[in-house]
Amino acid sequence: MAHGRSGDLHPPIAGDSRPDPAPAPHPGILRKYAQFAVVGLGNAVVDIGVLNVLLLLLPTRSAIGLAAENSLAVALAIANSYYWNTRWTFRQEADRSLRQRVLFLIQSLLNIGLNDAVLLLAAAAASRIDLGPAWLSVNLSKGVAMFAASSMSFGAMRLFVFRPHV
Repeated sequence: MAHGRSGDLHPPIAGDSRPDPAPAPHPGILRKYAQFAVVGLGNAVVDIGVLNVLLLLLPTRSAIGLAAENSLAVALAIANSYYWNTRWTFRQEADRSLRQRVLFLIQSLLNIGLNDAVLLLAAAAASRIDLGPAWLSVNLSKGVAMFAASSMSFGAMRLFVFRPHV
């Protein structure tokens, strides 16, 4: 029997101009995002932990100092991300080729730049509001920066770095 709209077992009705329903998202995308989120929690522990240790050992009030310490923390979290995402989240798509490594490096540099920019903007805004101790303002700002950068990172890894094999 001919099919009408997706999933219909009846032929189309003359004059029926309803559009086909939107296709469902790729079934594996939710699983991949959940795996990416688990890896992201580990990355967050590394990122926030390293940043706070650096701020404790090398306190700074300068934007350049904060960006430098943040960049080191993010770089270590990104190394953790590469390890776990190539072995778990994107293991079917990860071939660890030169192409993937270069694309991962590019997305990593964009991630660090976005993370630093959002951290500095959020920290500047937080300092005007006086949220309490400096460590609290920096960590709240860091949370905002991590959310923005990890969202960009998932999209870049899914669409470019570890693009599904067709």
